[in-house]
Amino acid sequence: MDISQIINRVIEVITNPKNALKKMKDEKVSNKDILIYLAIVAFPTFLGVFIGYGFVGFGWIGGVGALALVLAIIEYILSIIGVVVFAYILNALASNFKSKPDLMQSMKLVAASATPWLVAGIISIYPPAALVALLGGLYGLYILYIGLPILMETPQDQQVPYLIVGIVIYIIIMAVVWWAASAIWGAMVWSAVESALGGYYGGGYPPSFPHL
Repeated sequence: MDISQIINRVIEVITNPKNALKKMKDEKVSNKDILIYLAIVAFPTFLGVFIGYGFVGFGWIGGVGALALVLAIIEYILSIIGVVVFAYILNALASNFKSKPDLMQSMKLVAASATPWLVAGIISIYPPAALVALLGGLYGLYILYIGLPILMETPQDQQVPYLIVGIVIYIIIMAVVWWAASAIWGAMVWSAVESALGGYYGGGYPPSFPHL
């Protein structure tokens, strides 16, 4: 797939997911193709985090632009890893729900279901509204639901149980991704604040403020 094909696929996944999933079922793709797709689709998340946390939400901290770039890279990479891990787990559980184990089909399905969430990551440009991106995640779960019988050949009576287990796993994985990115970001910002204050006061916090 070239970039234009990927953009068209993203649009179709969001606007007509069932049709997109049916097309994806018979497509011959490699792990590399899936990773390239995810790398491009996750770029809005990277851009949103970099601009939002570097220049909009926390621009008062000296050097935060560089810190935001590191955070954006971390969240970008962890998001892609989270999607891939989810695909492996979802495939491993297939037999438990009378579905057909097929790692490539699982990768296709999870990549499609992650698309709205990753694209919605651009909302992080305005950090207070970042939670709106959760709506993209909810839509992604809908895509996962309608995609189970198409790509994993899940029987109708197993769709809901498979989806529920998938949701739990999805939440756990994304929580770990969020926690890891937030922990690293928090440590970096606190270090930057300490350095800025230490430099201002000549190497450390003052014992008291002048006016006290």
